[in-house]
Amino acid sequence: MKRWLISLVLLLSSGAQAAVSLSGTRLIFDGAFGEVSIEVRNRSDHEVLLQTWLSEPSATDVEPPRELPFVVTPHLSQLPANGRQALRILYEGVGMPLGRESLLHLYVMEIPRRSEGENQLSIAIRQRINVFYRPPGLSGDPADTAQRLRWQLSRDPSGNTTLQVSNPTAYHASVQHLQLGSREVSDYLLLPPAETLRLPLPEFEAAQKLTFKALTDYGGQRNFVADADWHMPFSARLLPDATSITDVQP
Repeated sequence: MKRWLISLVLLLSSGAQAAVSLSGTRLIFDGAFGEVSIEVRNRSDHEVLLQTWLSEPSATDVEPPRELPFVVTPHLSQLPANGRQALRILYEGVGMPLGRESLLHLYVMEIPRRSEGENQLSIAIRQRINVFYRPPGLSGDPADTAQRLRWQLSRDPSGNTTLQVSNPTAYHASVQHLQLGSREVSDYLLLPPAETLRLPLPEFEAAQKLTFKALTDYGGQRNFVADADWHMPFSARLLPDATSITDVQP
């Protein structure tokens, strides 16, 4: 059965609880190796049918996704009650950019057994995590990405203030809880390599600190802070592990 047809049976409900869990919230595919894996666990007392696939971030459910040079195995499987299974993603070896990290989405959809009786609703739940394909030979250390981001404050002719952030690295930057002083600018940003993003600021006061959390390859968080500078671009510095962001607020 075509996967986009199966996707059409997905019904989302705020009260639906996933029986299946993944061993990570993100996945780094090191291009020096031919594959990467992640564990799937069925936490329920009943068997579930799993369907898995990879897609580009721009893909939609309306049209069939573009073929990618990857294979996800198993694509369709039955996971027994309280069972575990490794999902493997294999790369064909050609077809992905070599000079930068690429973002893909891994989907895991659990399809429950058909309910007995009339007027029973079965809900298929779809989960998604980010997969970062990292080709071999990229320059720089991905752990330094957040410190290499370039921030800049500016004001347009109408008086509107903007916070600009540029990513000069070959890696994605995942930023959470971005604040300028006590005001939250963004709850989450994913900035691709070599791209620039401009964020509007409704209000701004001088002499404030920029703070945020950056995600590591393993889903952990590290705290960063910078002194906001009107005159030139600035970078954030990593705070010691024992220091929280609230310790550096004005």
